[in-house]
Amino acid sequence: MYDGSVPAESYWEESASALTRAEGPLSSEETCDVAIIGGGFTGLSTALHLVRDYGVDVRVLESGHIGWGASGRNGGFCGLAATKLSIQALVKRYGLEQAKRFYNSQLEGISLVDSLAADEGIDCERRGEGIFEVAHQPSRAQGFESYAEALKNICGVDAAIYSREDFREIGHDSTEQFGAILVKSGFGIHPLKFAVGLGEAAVRWGAKLHPNSKVIEWHREAGAHYLFTDGGRIKASRVVVATNGYTEDDLHPSFDGVTLPAISNIVTTRVLTAEERARQHWHTENPVCNTRTLVFYYRMLPDGRFLFGARGDLDGHPRSAARMRRWMIRRLGEVFPGWKDIPITHFWRGLVCVTRRLTPCVGRLEDDASVWFGFGYHANGVNTAPWVGMTLAKNIAGSNTRQLDLPAPLAGMSPRFPLPRLRLWALRAAYNYYQYKDWR
Repeated sequence: MYDGSVPAESYWEESASALTRAEGPLSSEETCDVAIIGGGFTGLSTALHLVRDYGVDVRVLESGHIGWGASGRNGGFCGLAATKLSIQALVKRYGLEQAKRFYNSQLEGISLVDSLAADEGIDCERRGEGIFEVAHQPSRAQGFESYAEALKNICGVDAAIYSREDFREIGHDSTEQFGAILVKSGFGIHPLKFAVGLGEAAVRWGAKLHPNSKVIEWHREAGAHYLFTDGGRIKASRVVVATNGYTEDDLHPSFDGVTLPAISNIVTTRVLTAEERARQHWHTENPVCNTRTLVFYYRMLPDGRFLFGARGDLDGHPRSAARMRRWMIRRLGEVFPGWKDIPITHFWRGLVCVTRRLTPCVGRLEDDASVWFGFGYHANGVNTAPWVGMTLAKNIAGSNTRQLDLPAPLAGMSPRFPLPRLRLWALRAAYNYYQYKDWR
């Protein structure tokens, strides 16, 4: 799961052009002001904003190709919100004002994806106006009214509620469709095309990107950071850690045990005909997720393929991948019986990042103000990660203070998981509970 030389073999990789302007793997000793570890949305946005807006000398180190990690593997849902806390739980923990600030940052992130694509000429196949959440059981539709009220009053987002019959006419039908709510913010994109476009833009403005350059050693000496790869070394005044779910515990002591990587899986079908789409009354370009805790997420891609995603196994082994592929094909056919025999063309998986506090982490280390970080997007980083990159760039370039003006749910480092070596066992127990909860 962490080997950058192994391709995702995704539909995204097959349909996106590779970055053409990268420097290639690091092969010498380089010096820069800011070194960024991670070539996904966070790292690329940080690099782009630093070089374009502030003229800072930047290098990006990525263990695979640019966009190799979650940024190039996700389902392409650009919407709310990068937390596993409900709106009410966020208000209870952080207060109403800070919850509103958090959701405002989420909306700014959605707008930022649009503006970056427009300003930098990135064709990321934007589709849809809003994101549907579908009740997978009748009881789950009962909470839509209060959810819509919270979206409006706290998040500043309008919503529309549909009965099962109405949604069948404007959305889709399935064995797990009992009404839906449209969150009127967000859309779908081709995530790898967006990542590659960010990379192309960052290079065009002056950043240097080094794919296939995994950091294998990091130490500090005489006020400088030294990052070593198999092929070279970078000396930097400041470092940004932007590795999200691919943050390995031995990268730096301050990040050891802070993240919980969770596997997510995606399958795509061949292109569906109009008759095949009609079997499930498919009418929408909007991305869709359901109300399961272990969520199903899906969308019709621009070329007519159907993308279906779900949470995955717990060990990352190839045998588990094969088992998950069979399970997902079976579940797709059970939820959408009209497509039970449609061939699957692609299957891939990747890591999402969970933190102990269930919100993202953005800021700088308390014991080393020259190390910055942004991670923990809880499978919702398409809008959040570019915003975090922009925010990090602004603070790196213009702030020497230790206190950053961030919404409280985003600010600083999450506590470590207790007994980090048992994290996956805790996740296994949580999955078992969530499976029970989803069928109640």
